[in-house]
Amino acid sequence: MALLLRNLQRAVPVRRAPLRRRLQLLRAALGVTATHGLCHLLGFTHSTEAEWQKMFQKEKEVLEELSRLTGTRLQPLSRGLF
Repeated sequence: MALLLRNLQRAVPVRRAPLRRRLQLLRAALGVTATHGLCHLLGFTHSTEAEWQKMFQKEKEVLEELSRLTGTRLQPLSRGLF
């Protein structure tokens, strides 16, 4: 899975390479909890059923890839929300 980071604000400089490494380590360590949070940071929400469907699908894609890489069976936290 690729992780694309863009710093769209100018107030605080963000060094992408160190942040990317840390996020990848965090994602590997936390698996599900981190994936849900990352989806929120990427702009996904689950206020409506339509928004939830989009976020659920993205979480599912990420967790399927993470499961494939780690040999685990991870499921989205938002399963069954709507």
